[in-house]
Amino acid sequence: MACMTPTFKWSRRAFVGTALVGAGAAAGALIRQGQNPGPSSQPPGEVQKEGFAYDVVEFENTDPRHLLYEPTGSFDTGFDHVKRLATAPGGFVFVAGDRSVKLLNALGVLHGQIKLERPPHCLHVTGADELLVGFGDYFEAYDFSGKQKHRSQRFGKGTFLTAIGSCDTLLFLADAGHREVLVCNRRTGEIRSRFGKKDDAAGVPGFVVPSPYFDLAVSRDRLLIANPGRLRIESYTFDGHFESSWGQPGMAIDHFCGCCNPVYFARLPDGGIITSEKGLARVNCYTGTGVFKGAVAGPETLVDDKALAKRACADCRLGAGFDVACENSERVFVLDPFRKIVRMFRLRQLT
Repeated sequence: MACMTPTFKWSRRAFVGTALVGAGAAAGALIRQGQNPGPSSQPPGEVQKEGFAYDVVEFENTDPRHLLYEPTGSFDTGFDHVKRLATAPGGFVFVAGDRSVKLLNALGVLHGQIKLERPPHCLHVTGADELLVGFGDYFEAYDFSGKQKHRSQRFGKGTFLTAIGSCDTLLFLADAGHREVLVCNRRTGEIRSRFGKKDDAAGVPGFVVPSPYFDLAVSRDRLLIANPGRLRIESYTFDGHFESSWGQPGMAIDHFCGCCNPVYFARLPDGGIITSEKGLARVNCYTGTGVFKGAVAGPETLVDDKALAKRACADCRLGAGFDVACENSERVFVLDPFRKIVRMFRLRQLT
């Protein structure tokens, strides 16, 4: 079953909700041993502190030869706390913060806002006039005017939704609380299946989610899922069969550093992947098969508090992730959770 990225005709003011995620209970030493923890009654949050600190000094500046993109500006979101963003046709950007979502253009001009009763965790636009917003253990569907169309069932104690994807009649929900993916009926929200628990006999590696970052995206006929505790991105069939993975731990620019990365990723129209790492904050570009192409932005651009970044590499309770979104291959948006701004980067022109 092939699934193509939907195209949109922007006809009405769009309102979108997205994520504010807090830290929760300790995942414990099993995380560091690569084991898959059982269900948690609270959002996944911290792991035990390591007995050493990473030496990141050598990697705090990006070799200019690796920089594929250049900064083109930024704008203030007007939020006290920000977490997620998404792009929409026509150059619009959705930014979620506090208990509302703002629709802004590329100059930061406000075009719409929806007030929310509680902080959302994730969002996903499924078509020309439908968006899904995840709230902990359930999701809601809206049309682009902000009218609620549907509220799903509650998925049970310990569920903590952090990402949503869809294809045809299927809906995929990343549940960081149970470290698994729910496969649901797109219209009703009824659970059809779930997968992700470690199963050596079936060749399933198991998702390791030390902190509340667990992202996924639909790629044509495959599901791409970040396995942050294993420091890689994995590919699955829609019925949950593990196929392949790419990524490896390390401090080098083409590796994933710290205890749990990438925290966010976004697909480019050509199938490439933009990844975002916390701790040693950097945003990089890979091919769809994981070949490093270059950097969008490195720590020298994104991070002021180098001491915090160094500690955050070993302790995932610290720091925060920079969400990423792609308008096209030419422009990448990065949400800065410290300055509460949206940064814009443009593909460098070859001379």
